[in-house]
Amino acid sequence: MTSDYKAERVLHPLAHNEIRAMFAAAVAAVEPSRAVEQALHREGDSLKVDDAVVSLAGGVHVVAVGKAAMAMTRGAFRALDGAIVSGDVITKEGHVDCELVPCVRVSESGHPIPDDRGERATTAALAALQALPKDAVILALISGGGSALLEAPVAGVALSDLATMTDLLLRAGAPIQALNAARAPLSRVKAGGLRRAAPEADWITLILSDVLSNDPSVIASGPTLIKRADPTRALAVLEEYDVAGVVPRSITSALDRAAGEAALPVGGRDIMAIIGDNASAVAAAAKHSSDQGRTVQIVWTKAEGEAAELGRGWVAMAAEAPANTAVLLGGGEATVTVRGSGRGGRNTEFALAAALELERRAMSDWVVASLATDGQDALTGVAGAIADAETCSRARERGIQPEDALRDNNSLEVFLAAGGAVKTGPTGTNVNDILFAYRTLDSSDT
Repeated sequence: MTSDYKAERVLHPLAHNEIRAMFAAAVAAVEPSRAVEQALHREGDSLKVDDAVVSLAGGVHVVAVGKAAMAMTRGAFRALDGAIVSGDVITKEGHVDCELVPCVRVSESGHPIPDDRGERATTAALAALQALPKDAVILALISGGGSALLEAPVAGVALSDLATMTDLLLRAGAPIQALNAARAPLSRVKAGGLRRAAPEADWITLILSDVLSNDPSVIASGPTLIKRADPTRALAVLEEYDVAGVVPRSITSALDRAAGEAALPVGGRDIMAIIGDNASAVAAAAKHSSDQGRTVQIVWTKAEGEAAELGRGWVAMAAEAPANTAVLLGGGEATVTVRGSGRGGRNTEFALAAALELERRAMSDWVVASLATDGQDALTGVAGAIADAETCSRARERGIQPEDALRDNNSLEVFLAAGGAVKTGPTGTNVNDILFAYRTLDSSDT
């Protein structure tokens, strides 16, 4: 793991390093290829997943979608030892890190805004599924980002219309659950649409969850879970975030039409398992720190809300922590209502608000951070940032006013100037964000 700042530019460099070590342990614990390999057990011509057993006589077709699609597919190849005969892998641009066997087609597409590449890849994946024999086993590997990466709009809706709606909702601060609820009725693959492309086959779905509730109908908008999309709920989301009057007319027209449609039934078996989530990543970070002899508390789970508000609240939690607590940990995923024109993401905005609060409270004995497990904090190119009580003063020395930066959603510039931006590159996994607060009990950590 790398960063773009030097240790001597920050307060308590040891604390910064320990936070990055905890983060690395968390990411390693939800490494997708290992999680998939551990979930699949081949016994001759049979495949066992939990208590279910399926025949491999017809071969395995893989459909892997999300930021972790490549790693999950590698794990499947190791576990199934030649049983995979075909497949499609659709992942985010820049996330293809190796070559797979020729029988599996690999595509890159846009995220968080769907693009033409994703539509072409999705259409090809649907055609491949429709051509499979009934005795094929389909292994669906689902991870975060799938809602944007796997997309084929319903008739009458252009991909550009979906992209416009997605961008409007993101800028309005809509969380992933609301975003997916709006997109599902407008898609040929969401809410079980992918599953219906091969209705008689047996499906095994392994999920690396980027949704705090672990609700499979929400993760990647539930492409393999038979559940009718709710157009009424989608319309309500557009109203709630005040975009109903500005989205393309094709969107509301399609939602009105979908209200009277019935979902087609399917046959075949469905086997589904969650193989990694935010809680397991946070637990791994806690174990790493505990193994180093520190007293750790996990105080926030499933944290959601405006990033700046959460950042200030996180510092308040640290201020009230028992004297014998060295590390506070939490998990969740914030949102940002974009009001400015600067560069930043939910994690850097959380960290900037926390830095200002650390400064206000003169809490020089705490270092805090918010980091994205996929290494991608929106479009910043960093995973997030680590903040201390002198972050803001260092930024001011370099001509950046932190208060102005927060108002302009320009949080990244503060950490590029002051130190603390953490750049990992794509990690290959995605289970939301991890929050850290580290008490600098050792006076030598200066």
